[in-house]
Amino acid sequence: MQIDQQVMKNIFVFMPRGRLDAASAPLLRERLAAGDGGNMVLDFSAVDFMDSSGLGALVAGARRLRAQHGDIKLACIADTVRRVLELTRADRLFDIYDDPEAAISSFAPEKSV
Repeated sequence: MQIDQQVMKNIFVFMPRGRLDAASAPLLRERLAAGDGGNMVLDFSAVDFMDSSGLGALVAGARRLRAQHGDIKLACIADTVRRVLELTRADRLFDIYDDPEAAISSFAPEKSV
């Protein structure tokens, strides 16, 4: 798996490509840990498969970020990945958007100090 990254409007956007499974879950877990408590969007447009290991990495990353007052939002979920989220009821843990721009816009604008 390859995970591209960019920053848009002060939000990390990660774009994993390929299968999110036991072999690739540690890489996703590592990338999510590098977020340092900020807000993130995961653009799943190039992910066509996710197993329980991938789901575990996703949930662990969300817990860690939320404990640091950040959040993860998902975008462009394929039907196969959506089914995994729905069957495990993990879809209740994440806000899911049709595109990354909508997910980014859903974060409240940061207040200037």
